[in-house]
Amino acid sequence: MTTEKIMDFPVDIINYDDVIDDLANYLQTDKKMSAISVNPQIIIEGQNYPEIQEFVKESTHRIPDGIGIVLVSKLTGGQIKERVAGIELMFRFLDYANAYKKSIFLYGAKPQVVTDAAKQIKKDYPNLILSDKIDGYTNLSEEEVVERINRAKPDFLFVALGFPKQEEWLARNIERLDVSVFQDVGGSFDVLSGHVKRAPQFFIDTHLEWLYRSLTDRKRFKRILQLPVFVIKSLFWKVRTKDD
Repeated sequence: MTTEKIMDFPVDIINYDDVIDDLANYLQTDKKMSAISVNPQIIIEGQNYPEIQEFVKESTHRIPDGIGIVLVSKLTGGQIKERVAGIELMFRFLDYANAYKKSIFLYGAKPQVVTDAAKQIKKDYPNLILSDKIDGYTNLSEEEVVERINRAKPDFLFVALGFPKQEEWLARNIERLDVSVFQDVGGSFDVLSGHVKRAPQFFIDTHLEWLYRSLTDRKRFKRILQLPVFVIKSLFWKVRTKDD
């Protein structure tokens, strides 16, 4: 797998099929796959979290989740040609789990959101096994959450605690978890549950889903401002590293 660096964060040159083709290798062995989104927010804000930087570097699949990543790669002569959206990859993981009757575990989001997401997943993917779910507001200790996941022994673990909590949680616990495939999925449970409407198809097709969600969700509005900052910082970083 070929990898590029953007502001010291590794990003793999990879597409959806590449990730899915790798699944069997992890599900049939003791190896762990970590499919972690790398987007402008994570790169900009992740500079303040050394443990997240290290976690991303150690992950098996660092997916280019954001049109800003594709743009910066293009502007700096890189080879990343397409975005791999976290929510789309989750859908493909669910398709795979449904086709091969694999088990999943949902962790994160508000109680009603994760409950409704679980109901919709079981409706849309009747052949997969929903091992269990825990909301992101649980009173369980971190140790108890890990123990509960390990009792379920799911094939896939989807963590929806938002940045930076989900990456920090995974960094601390991935080695202790009896799981084959891990993915940080941000607000995907909100969309799956129907609590948040997904962007119209036009925005999805033109890789502007992030813009739609930023405009319709005040908590995400700052991402609009982050994109130009990310592009400028990335270009300066590239120039500096060339000179070194």
